[in-house]
Amino acid sequence: MHDLPYWTVVNSFRGIFSAVCRIETRGTEEVPAGPWILASNHLSHFDPPLIAGAFHRPIDFLAMRELFRPSWFGFLMRGINVIPVGRRQADTTALKTALERLRRGRIVGVFPEGGLRAGATSVLGGSKLTEGVWLLAAKSQCPVRPAVIVGSDQLYVGANWVRKPRVVVAVGKPMSSPKSKEDRTAWTESLAEQMRGLFAEVKERHALEGVVLPRTPQERWKAGR
Repeated sequence: MHDLPYWTVVNSFRGIFSAVCRIETRGTEEVPAGPWILASNHLSHFDPPLIAGAFHRPIDFLAMRELFRPSWFGFLMRGINVIPVGRRQADTTALKTALERLRRGRIVGVFPEGGLRAGATSVLGGSKLTEGVWLLAAKSQCPVRPAVIVGSDQLYVGANWVRKPRVVVAVGKPMSSPKSKEDRTAWTESLAEQMRGLFAEVKERHALEGVVLPRTPQERWKAGR
């Protein structure tokens, strides 16, 4: 696959976000080439470019099909290797595409919370993950690495683009793909626990202030920071 368009876009965003955020990373430079699956929490619309910019290997993200409209924007999204996926039913086309990318030795990025989440609705707050990541891991037999992004939701407040808020992107140790008869609910909850454990580790090691911890866009707008 051609990664020049991908890196052109990612490096452009990397420059922008480096100017307006204090980006801290953990473990992102140590990951091997694919095939493997990156599973991250999802705080804001800024997450994909921030996460991509924290890694030195290309990531083929799955993104909801609605983001591919209008058609010209969909063309750009496909040009940087994003995979469209439907959210309301099992999307066999997206699954086949993601499996093909993994067979080519790519890294596939997923947000298994099923949308933007913060607080009690987030995996970091104790909520469950969707089981689509189990299916992708089981079909591909590729390892899954939990990832956490914290602080990206601060960018919903315009004043924070001047304040240079902290944003942390961390990736954990690989989790083995499910065995043929392994219970999908138990495996998915194990992944969720690893993500929560990584979040706790990030909070402690990076000494995150309360203002950095996840909030909904509505809470950010109300607080003004």
